[in-house]
Amino acid sequence: MRKRTLLAIFVILLLIGAYGAYVVSYPKYPEVKGCANPFAVTKPVSKVQENWSEVHVFFKLVTTRDFWKLAKPWQVDYSHVKVVKHTIEYNGEKITMLAMGIPLKDKKHVIALYEFSKPVQGVKIRSYLFEVHGDNIKDASIKTTAMTTNGVYTPLNGCPHECNSDSDCPVTYHCNKYCCNVDWTKALHCCWTCAFACVEPIVCIPCIATVCPWCVEDNCLQWGGECEGGWVPGP
Repeated sequence: MRKRTLLAIFVILLLIGAYGAYVVSYPKYPEVKGCANPFAVTKPVSKVQENWSEVHVFFKLVTTRDFWKLAKPWQVDYSHVKVVKHTIEYNGEKITMLAMGIPLKDKKHVIALYEFSKPVQGVKIRSYLFEVHGDNIKDASIKTTAMTTNGVYTPLNGCPHECNSDSDCPVTYHCNKYCCNVDWTKALHCCWTCAFACVEPIVCIPCIATVCPWCVEDNCLQWGGECEGGWVPGP
């Protein structure tokens, strides 16, 4: 029992140390300009599913500050995490995008996290937190409750329409546009390769969000806009 306690303490200290080291060296990303929506200005070229081990996923999440803004590594259902690497085209150049679908153990929340090899409209990392209620994708209630952009956390209460462009926002702020409501049934029809994974929403959403993120964007029912400030340091 004592050995298990010491091991648990060691793991916690290791986790805190790894995260602390990453925060200290965390890069300052370019300022996001315009109503940045990476999926609106990029085109998919190819994709490959990554067969990461649970340990690999764990350490990736531990060192990804945007993830910590939405959840903690010990809350993740690692058995159903999905990772897909996309090659995409942006401004005539081919870059990569790592897409991660991360269901939580409470079976009520899913995180979709996207990391670009080069900033797209200033966006290096963007993630979304979905709250899920229901047993099937057709009838489930799925709300976008929070998002991050380059480490900046934004809670999403409802679907605000503060802005359509940067000119609608105060000086030094930019207009952040995001999808508040998705027709997930149509997104699944678009992303037919996820059909067998869509037994329940908590597994279906990570599949669609990683394999076919453009299907999610193309089947958005309602867009919101919110004025955000610049990059803020700190975990």
